[in-house]
Amino acid sequence: MRVSVWRAEACRANISGMASDSSHADVLRAHVAICEQLHELFLEESRLLRTTQQPPPEELLARKREFLPQLDASLEQLKRINAASPRFTAQEEALVQEGRRSLLKLLMLDRENERLLLRAAMPAPVKAAFAPVAPGRIARLYGRHTGPGSSLGSEA
Repeated sequence: MRVSVWRAEACRANISGMASDSSHADVLRAHVAICEQLHELFLEESRLLRTTQQPPPEELLARKREFLPQLDASLEQLKRINAASPRFTAQEEALVQEGRRSLLKLLMLDRENERLLLRAAMPAPVKAAFAPVAPGRIARLYGRHTGPGSSLGSEA
């Protein structure tokens, strides 16, 4: 965990210290690095939700909140380079694609985490109502109501 804190600090320093003369590739690399760190954090959250089936602890939520200023700064830098350059080099275009893939992975993982969180927050009676049905249970229930003399069982 200490390593991720150090990496977050290093990334924060990279983003906040970027001057207007920094290359587009540096801005894109820094953004991809933030996305990778968030991905690690979302994976940790996913593991916690799957194993404990409880909402994540406040410490993890605080770590997620720490990324907001970094993301805001990165977004400003991305807007700046997008407005400054109508075309990217092949290397920069590859970094843009990598950033897009990273964002899509984050969105998918966050969506799954939201589902897990919703399941964890459900009251027990609601969880029971949506529990998987045992094989054959529906057939047995249906069989009770379609026996001899039942109006459901006779097609006459």
